[in-house]
Amino acid sequence: MRLKINVLVAILVLLLLSLVVIVVEGRNSNANVLHRHSVSNVVGSPWLKNVAKLRRSQLVGCQGRPWICTQRELPGTQMRCCRNKCVNVFGDRGNCGLCGIRCPFTRQCCQGLCTDTSRSQFNCRKCGNRCPTGVRCRYGMCGYA
Repeated sequence: MRLKINVLVAILVLLLLSLVVIVVEGRNSNANVLHRHSVSNVVGSPWLKNVAKLRRSQLVGCQGRPWICTQRELPGTQMRCCRNKCVNVFGDRGNCGLCGIRCPFTRQCCQGLCTDTSRSQFNCRKCGNRCPTGVRCRYGMCGYA
């Protein structure tokens, strides 16, 4: 008798865990709607409903979990969670260096700094384009006569 109860408890725990996994893994809106109804209708546990609700709210964007942005970093980039989106603050004109720092129209974001690429010796015309020593950058061209 005791063995049957232990087996039933183990099966119930596995079912509850599988429902939580299904809710967490459901990424598209149709899957979330299906899982929301299945969790609320099948299982009457308030705890499981709260867990499912918390997980569902964290599925969209990076706001509740900013560490996902750093998982996509490539060399020469710095990813941050700005307005619930992962952006490269080393190259995004709307978030240059930090979230919300917007470069003026005539400047580009190079390595997190708003730079005038029409006159910058180290970022002539585009970020990272360095003019040779002694040659000036004018109008975005090295050595403009």
